Amino acid sequence: MEKTHNYTFTLQKYMLLQEQHEQLSSNLEQIRPRKSSTSSGSTVSSPATSPSRGWEDRSQEALDTIVDEDTIFKISAEEQRLFDINESIKRALTELLNCDAVRDDIKTRMWAQTRLMETEKELRSGRRRRSSPGME
Repeated sequence: MEKTHNYTFTLQKYMLLQEQHEQLSSNLEQIRPRKSSTSSGSTVSSPATSPSRGWEDRSQEALDTIVDEDTIFKISAEEQRLFDINESIKRALTELLNCDAVRDDIKTRMWAQTRLMETEKELRSGRRRRSSPGME
C-alpha cells in the first residue's frame, strides 16, 4: 500500500510541478523581448554574399533587443524560478524511477527517463544562458 501511495504522491507532485513549469515558461515568453520581424528580415542575403548588409541587419537586431533594467530583473527572477522548478521536476522524476511500479512498467519507465533527459537538457541550457548574458 505504501509503495503505491509513494508512486501516486510522486506522480501528483510531478504533475503539479509540470503545470507550474508551463505557466512560468508562458510568462517568460511574454516578458522576454521579441526580435522585430520585419518583412526584409526574411529576405536578407547571407553575410558571405553581402557582408555590409549582413552586418547592418545584425546590429539592428541587437538594437531591437535592448530592454530596461526592470524587465531584465523580472526575466532573471523568472528564469531562476524556472530553474528551481526544473530541479524539483528532476528530483520527482528520479523518485518515480525508483518506484517499483515504474521499474516494472517499461512504458512508464521510458516516459520518465525521457522526461528526465529533457529536464536535464533544459537545466544545462538555463545554466549556459545565465553564464553568458546577452547570448541567447
